[in-house]
Amino acid sequence: MLSNLLSSINENMTDFLDKLVFINPNVTESLTHVVGVNFYSGINLICNSIIYGFLLYYAFSYLLSHLTFSQIETPHQFVFKLLLCSLASNASLPICTGLITICSHISNMICELGNYLFDFNISFASLMEDIIPKDYFLSNSFSLFNFDGIIKASISFGFLNLTISYAIRYILIKSLVIIAPFAILSLCSNKSSWFFKAWLKSFIATLFLQIFIAIILLVCFIVKNKENSFLPAHLMYLGMIYTLFKANSFVKEFIGGFSTDLNLNPASISNIFKGGVSK
Repeated sequence: MLSNLLSSINENMTDFLDKLVFINPNVTESLTHVVGVNFYSGINLICNSIIYGFLLYYAFSYLLSHLTFSQIETPHQFVFKLLLCSLASNASLPICTGLITICSHISNMICELGNYLFDFNISFASLMEDIIPKDYFLSNSFSLFNFDGIIKASISFGFLNLTISYAIRYILIKSLVIIAPFAILSLCSNKSSWFFKAWLKSFIATLFLQIFIAIILLVCFIVKNKENSFLPAHLMYLGMIYTLFKANSFVKEFIGGFSTDLNLNPASISNIFKGGVSK
């Protein structure tokens, strides 16, 4: 029964993983009316209202600078920067869609490279069909009280971890697209520009993750085809899953941004129903 449960996890999770990880520009279509279809709707309307706040803040700071003799940008510089930021803020959705398109094309090119080299479609579904055989989890000898059984359970819960982790990433991307107008508008003032830098780093890192995952999947196929006798098969499978699971941590170390790592194991699942997660 436990063997069937783990096999069901692996069979169903891989279909979701490909949709969650390899995000395409269509992810922003449902956000059109939220962000706004023109200057006076959705988030754009709020941001255009905030522009008046930046104007008042600059006017007060400019008058105060004559009393404190502090350095401040000239009115022409501020108005020019405010105009550019307001236009970019209202065009935030196409800008974000363009960045997502670039990352999607790069990850697709890497997957197509694997298809050209190994005649396999580089994806999580192919990982289960061509690299980790499904019957590996249906073995009658499955038991949690031997080494092979521990490896099988670890791989299955690893797939479950990946699915929930990348689902969190999917929600984060939508959330970052929604707050993009505010982030771009924050460039109007040097006091608030830090918000745009933090947003941009998080958005780029979250998108770059799917490129890094495509590279890892490509390496998994390379290892399977070129170094099949280097390690026992079940250890290779576990190494592949663990590397995919830690991909977010690797990207966070290089670029920064949010962490969507999730420690999901039988102990933590049981603690959820008790009212908390063990640390």
